[in-house]
Amino acid sequence: MNADSSSRRRTLVPRCAVLALCLGAGTALLSAPRAQADLPGADAQLTRAPYLTDATTTSVQVSWATTTQSRSVVRYGPPGDCTAYTATSPTLGNPITVGSERQYGNTLTLTGLTASSTFCYRIFTGSGTDLLGSLPTPSFTTPEAAGSTAPFTFAVLGDTGETTNSGVNDGSVNVNQANVHRLIGESAARFVVQTGDITHPGTSQTQYGDLNQTGPDVSSWFGPSYWAEPGMRIPLFATVGNHSMTGTFTSVWKQPAVTAASGGVFGMVDYPSYLGSDPISYPTSYYAFTTGGVRFYVLDAAWGNSNTGEATGGPCGSHCAIYEQDAHAHWLAGTAEYEWLAADLAAHPSGPKFAFFHFPLHSDSESEPSDTYLAGLESLLADSGVDLVFNGHSHIYQRNSTTPVSYVTGGGGADVSTVGTTGCSATDAYALGWSYSRDRGTACGAAPVPTDDAQVYHFLKVSVDGTSVTVTPTNSLGQTFDVRTYALTP
Repeated sequence: MNADSSSRRRTLVPRCAVLALCLGAGTALLSAPRAQADLPGADAQLTRAPYLTDATTTSVQVSWATTTQSRSVVRYGPPGDCTAYTATSPTLGNPITVGSERQYGNTLTLTGLTASSTFCYRIFTGSGTDLLGSLPTPSFTTPEAAGSTAPFTFAVLGDTGETTNSGVNDGSVNVNQANVHRLIGESAARFVVQTGDITHPGTSQTQYGDLNQTGPDVSSWFGPSYWAEPGMRIPLFATVGNHSMTGTFTSVWKQPAVTAASGGVFGMVDYPSYLGSDPISYPTSYYAFTTGGVRFYVLDAAWGNSNTGEATGGPCGSHCAIYEQDAHAHWLAGTAEYEWLAADLAAHPSGPKFAFFHFPLHSDSESEPSDTYLAGLESLLADSGVDLVFNGHSHIYQRNSTTPVSYVTGGGGADVSTVGTTGCSATDAYALGWSYSRDRGTACGAAPVPTDDAQVYHFLKVSVDGTSVTVTPTNSLGQTFDVRTYALTP
């Protein structure tokens, strides 16, 4: 949690009486989603709704959890024939512990798909029980082929999965995160890239949670008001963050196909001691994929908070000690990730490129400031023609007029924090923050000062159309702001 966040309590008043738009488009106020203890219509055995990962033009992974252990089955096909094909797991579900319950995780890969095509599916137990019950059949659309020029949209968000709602962590619904997730579901995004720290304050199966259990730091991601519904339809590409440093991350967000295709890494990696840190095994994830002519780089720029050794953070101080350790592990010449990235960039000299990673190149947050140890990475990206960079870690919104242009999108659900407390940088074109201790908004650049913390919680809708890309930040009220269109590198 950010240093500026406080436990200060205030009365929360729903903005509307029903979960619907209350005003016109662009100025809508959204009601607080009602907390629910399950997913109405689903079979009682389903504890974690199906969610999609590892999306390619020919395959996608579907994962879910149940109260009973069996072989898993997915029936899928094109619209109108959703049970044309069947995938069956060769093994029983994997035991996991979520809160006080033993559950069973299931994952199946759907193959034989085609690019830019819609498919529908339903999930079953080995004995034939339809786990979606009376729920509608979910559908998804595969990514565009690498050479396609058809327009497509994706979403970006970061620093999510917290049960704190506007400074209050009593286990009730985090209204701002719930609205952000729902708006992503309505955005026509083909897929989502998350910029790290999917759950706060840590990464555990309990924090990810399920459809039934509630409480502080319980079910902050897979709870029924959050990713349960959009996750059935929109694949997510996850990024490691400093709060993701357990094997739970790699077990939940499997990405084998995209990792193998790009020669990347996805799994637990043993790191030696750097600057007096303890030798340690951390989840590590970096890979690349191309869709619609754009090369996506999902990178690992993160390090655990409790393993900084003798790192000082340089002039930045203790906030940046994890940055210093990350640089030694990932971003010095000769490190595995740096050399992999340099080689892949060289192998793709032309065409648009986007990069996603956790620690921010430029941030005017006092508690999560700019990572100056990534200067070499920033130069590599700029020299290689990367168009846009998307970061998290700082729980704010910030757009930087740098080369490449970089965004900080850390307002996906974790308690947001202030910007510009010690000044706004010259390259900070537009930034939004909020102080719970002072109960007021903060801003830098051309941004107006927010009047509600809900204006700081947000995601980015990114639309690619030929040689242009439009980034449309959208706050949890459904309002858009700081919309920008860029010409892409040919």
